[in-house]
Amino acid sequence: MALGCSDPAGPETLDVPPFIFVSNEEGVPGLFGYDAGVITRLSAPGSDDRDPHSAAGRIVFTSRRDGNAEIYVADMALGSQQRRTTSSAVDDAPALSSAGTTIAFVSTRSGSPRIWLMDIDGGNLRALETGSASLVPEGKPAWSPTGDRIAFSSTRTNASQVFVVAAGGGPAVQLSREATGAFAPAWTADGRGILYVVLAGGPRLVRVPDSGGDASSFAIDDAGVSEPSCRESVCLAVTGALGAAGDIIAISATGRTRVPLVAREWDDRQPAILVP
Repeated sequence: MALGCSDPAGPETLDVPPFIFVSNEEGVPGLFGYDAGVITRLSAPGSDDRDPHSAAGRIVFTSRRDGNAEIYVADMALGSQQRRTTSSAVDDAPALSSAGTTIAFVSTRSGSPRIWLMDIDGGNLRALETGSASLVPEGKPAWSPTGDRIAFSSTRTNASQVFVVAAGGGPAVQLSREATGAFAPAWTADGRGILYVVLAGGPRLVRVPDSGGDASSFAIDDAGVSEPSCRESVCLAVTGALGAAGDIIAISATGRTRVPLVAREWDDRQPAILVP
């Protein structure tokens, strides 16, 4: 879906790929698909599905359908759903590597929320070594486009900041230094930058080079903007303050152009571009 918007620095065309998102349209969070303006319900009613991510023709997501947060894997239409974790702990925020072989997710199975890894079939479960004590909370893992690094948030320096670590584990490198904290990292499609959310003054998106350096503003909105997901020349994001009804927009890779996509009475959030 190509959408154009005039801009003082020149027009940009946004090619919006199909994506999946979370909505409370039916009262309980569920997954919906978007393709060329058409919205389709994918989750069964009452499933309580959220946290979608896509790579290599699959979707990983969190479901609370059995009363506890567990990780599931499905095809692009949310068919052939298979549960991958079975634990009394909270397992959520899954992200699938670009090759579709490994799932990174957040789990409380060792106490504090930490980044864990498992193979796509649920085997080879292991904690990701990130260089901090296991009692330090971590969140929202995001694979680099090449699959060799994982960005995540950590409170090891008190306020939540964004770090990057090798996919095999090791010392993590701190990328953000926000006084009020940085959250929910997402890689730019070219792998040379990471977007993250700053909450101070209302949610906004900031970009930092993947190798570290000065951060710069990427997207600001009076209603707040957060929850980025990027691929090729477009990013998706959510406008609306936390706790309010969210709307989904497309933003160009430069951050200069934005186009509304899903603006409904319900709370629509967590967009994830479908990757075949």
